[in-house]
Amino acid sequence: MATKPLVARVALTDQVTSILQERILDRAYAPGERLNIDALSREFSVSSSPIREALTRLSAVGLVTATSFAGFSVTPVPSRHWFEQLRDFRIIAEGAAARELARRRSPEALARMTESLQSMEGETFGTQARDFIPLSRADEIFHEAMLDASGNEILAQSVRGLRPHLHHARLFSRVPQFIEPLIAEHRAILDAIVAGDPDAAGAALEAHLVASWERYDGWRTEEPDSGAA
Repeated sequence: MATKPLVARVALTDQVTSILQERILDRAYAPGERLNIDALSREFSVSSSPIREALTRLSAVGLVTATSFAGFSVTPVPSRHWFEQLRDFRIIAEGAAARELARRRSPEALARMTESLQSMEGETFGTQARDFIPLSRADEIFHEAMLDASGNEILAQSVRGLRPHLHHARLFSRVPQFIEPLIAEHRAILDAIVAGDPDAAGAALEAHLVASWERYDGWRTEEPDSGAA
């Protein structure tokens, strides 16, 4: 049986992880900035253990980079070229998943997607990470339900391993967002799947990913990309 101190430490690590994630998404810590464990321990008034555990968790999801002898730092935001490749890969992989689910129409997957869509309808975009993380999570659940029901485990893992929603959160935290188009696009995907129309499901998925990319116009104010991934 786990002891009380261990449970408390796990809960503390969860809290520290949540705060650090919000700060990274809000760019309170700049991309590439070093994260000093001792300084964070003093700021949070905790030992170094939960700080180190939190940074290790964030390293596993790609928000923090761990380097030998240099410690932890905020992972640089991927280039425009990388995001374009991510969009194109998702169109291929998730489009295939959407078409397959339209053929299968798994009741469990449809229920998960419907529930996540309802959750989106109850959320709003805000100006800080804590405002849009719940919506982003509902969006992620929608797509994961579709991937899980595709019947192709490798395909699902390949998309999930890239953590696209978390990377997109680093972009969209910087620009105003509107929830109505997002909901309409997800509803179009779900409607096509429920109707058992594979072609319409794939087309709706592609339209959503393209529109989502086009809603981000932050590249216009950034330095031209060199094309390196």
